[in-house]
Amino acid sequence: MIITEAQRFVYALLALTFATITIMVLANVYALDVFLMLMIIEFLVLIELTKPPLLHVSWRKNATVFVVICIVVFSIILYQRVTTFT
Repeated sequence: MIITEAQRFVYALLALTFATITIMVLANVYALDVFLMLMIIEFLVLIELTKPPLLHVSWRKNATVFVVICIVVFSIILYQRVTTFT
């Protein structure tokens, strides 16, 4: 069975998600905003690490919209965290 690049990306994202949940449970951190921020960072890093240098894969064009949404959500959460500390 051949695993496509999209399937490899999803498997890697699931592995990172389970690792994040495990680490957060072991550290007794149950904050949703922390989890969302970590997931957005993991998603963006995984997008960059799995990007082929010369090929343009069709599903990555659709991912740019999701990346922009992730950056907006990340900015909102970061703004709320910074304003609560000041």
